[in-house]
Amino acid sequence: MEQVYIVIPAFCPDRELCRRVEEIRLTVPSEIVVVDDGSGEEFIGIFRQLRESDGCTVLSHDKNRGKGAALKTAFQYIKEKEETGNKILCIDCDGQHLPEDGRKLLKRLGEHPEALILGVRDFSGRHIPWRSRVGNRVSSGLFKVFAGVGLEDTQTGFRAFGSRLLEMMLRVPGQRYEYEMRVLIACARKGIPILTETIDTIYIDDNEGSHFRPIRDSFRVTAAFFLEPGRFAASSIFCAVLDLGLFRILEGAPGDFAGIAAATILARCVSASVNFLLNRNWVFGIRGERKRGRSFLRYFILCSGIALASALLVSAVSGISGADPVLAKIPCDLVLFLISYMMQKKWVFPHRREDGGADE
Repeated sequence: MEQVYIVIPAFCPDRELCRRVEEIRLTVPSEIVVVDDGSGEEFIGIFRQLRESDGCTVLSHDKNRGKGAALKTAFQYIKEKEETGNKILCIDCDGQHLPEDGRKLLKRLGEHPEALILGVRDFSGRHIPWRSRVGNRVSSGLFKVFAGVGLEDTQTGFRAFGSRLLEMMLRVPGQRYEYEMRVLIACARKGIPILTETIDTIYIDDNEGSHFRPIRDSFRVTAAFFLEPGRFAASSIFCAVLDLGLFRILEGAPGDFAGIAAATILARCVSASVNFLLNRNWVFGIRGERKRGRSFLRYFILCSGIALASALLVSAVSGISGADPVLAKIPCDLVLFLISYMMQKKWVFPHRREDGGADE
């Protein structure tokens, strides 16, 4: 039998939480899972009252671990029920999400059980706090650039999904507010549909009840976009140093073309192989053995094309501008570095959907 679980991460909630939970339970038949994320002794009474409510389970952290960690605690609890075909609805505890809108998200999920459903807000109104308006526009723009998916509200915590996505949700890294952004990035990368449903936009007391720290947490959310490119850059630098070091060890005498050519080829073969493995397993997180040969062939073709393009570009730029080839190589290789990253992400190491219907 299908079961609906409503997940509410809570840190230092106001006393209205108990009323909201009761309203949610009456509107959406479900088991409610509230996670006390280390709120402290001052809030024991609120969570005790919730524990005594019908259909409400309270899980607790001994200290504040962050919204992402609280969500994962609830997801693990639901997963251990060993049930299938369930629906999970995530709601913030501050009263900004209406139970009626929760029913809309669950209905949409019933029509698209393979998707992640987002309850999105309208940020055009004058009553929207500036930090929410600016923060969402920045994160939506970055998400479009790095994930290739246009979403008008990437920071919403109002989300619905089926239990088939629980395992993936638990594997996504992140403990605080950046976790929800990383979930969106993971879904976009894995081809999991992200659908939206318009909800009422509610801010209570100019969102003063939010525990979001504008500087620190905005940095965490933004950093989620640059984790993969940063790893790609680190992998490239490491392998460039490895290539140079191996060439230094293997190089022949000055003017010895055969020795230098052999050292170049051997060093490049080793460094390229290491780079392939690092990018496949660490940068882009591809798992499994299927199609590894095809990925390596594509990687070889791309590297050969990038090397040829570099030679042609450097020759053209230095010839036209009269600049030293070394100086001309820097901007040319920077452009090619970005092209290589996008090609490896989209073509060499593409993620596929996890439903078993497509090759990795």
